[in-house]
Amino acid sequence: MPFFPVGRLLSGLIFFAGVSAVHAQITDWQKPEPFRGETVDPAAKVTEDDYEVPPLPENVEWQEFYLNASTRNRYYIAREPLTVGKDGAIRYISRVVAPSGTENIAAEALRCGTGERRMYANLRSNREWAPTRGSRWLPIGGGNRLNSYPFMLYSDYMCADGFALQPKKVLEMLANSFNARTGTPLTGYR
Repeated sequence: MPFFPVGRLLSGLIFFAGVSAVHAQITDWQKPEPFRGETVDPAAKVTEDDYEVPPLPENVEWQEFYLNASTRNRYYIAREPLTVGKDGAIRYISRVVAPSGTENIAAEALRCGTGERRMYANLRSNREWAPTRGSRWLPIGGGNRLNSYPFMLYSDYMCADGFALQPKKVLEMLANSFNARTGTPLTGYR
């Protein structure tokens, strides 16, 4: 006949009872708490500006920026149509150039307050915009963040404290992205 110590059995039951109680306590953590003055305001939803993708100028001035050392692609933002809308979203035209020379140009936006991105259109070879099917706001996080230029634009260049930076400041930060101190104390800094 197996002998189970009563202390182990009792401590196991107490542990499982505690775990289930903790789970019940944290399931409603996102609900507003009225006793703290938090309320749900249905009018507080973000309304998007009417945005029409601007035509790409003939002589686009591109600002290259540094993503990281693990990618061989080159990343650019068009200097001219970089804008911050009344809805707080920062809209831009991005360009990714692969080592083979293949280009991918897209009209995109970031919502700094909610951490979302949206792709409006891709540029075709005849220099016309092709609207993106199912274009909607999506969370920036997820996937490979190291090679995600929208995540890098959001976290390092275009947003601060949930607000979009002014285009002049963004372009300045993008231009200085190659001057950042990188490396470790063991490998040295460049």
